[in-house]
Amino acid sequence: MAKKKQAVATPETEEKKKKKKSRAERGSLKPTLSGFSSAIDEVLTGIKEEMYEAVDRGLDKASEYLKGKLEAATPIDTAKTRTKWEANLKYRNVRYINNTALNEQNIPIVNLLEFAEKGNPFVRKTVSENEAAVVEIIKNEIEKK
Repeated sequence: MAKKKQAVATPETEEKKKKKKSRAERGSLKPTLSGFSSAIDEVLTGIKEEMYEAVDRGLDKASEYLKGKLEAATPIDTAKTRTKWEANLKYRNVRYINNTALNEQNIPIVNLLEFAEKGNPFVRKTVSENEAAVVEIIKNEIEKK
């Protein structure tokens, strides 16, 4: 059996090892693509945050607009109900508009107006009539960017 020659470290072979380039230095795209991916990720995250902020501003404006429309549409004989519309702006990318007026039995008056047999429905009608305007308000806020 022939013995394998062992490489002897000489100044010449040591110099060759130093000159031998690493995979990254020889043209591997991994480090380049990793940096590129991070840069793209950072840009997209920034755009996403800007979009969330624009949508939130649009939702704030749209909910205040719709709240005003609901106040105006609330029947006059229920003045207590008219002044109890509230827009909840605390959630990200979601808004709620509620009416907090209750009768003596703790039943929401707006539910009685909207759904009772002798009620005066106006909420769904008002929301439906203003849907396009609400969408336009949000869209305009997004397009300001």
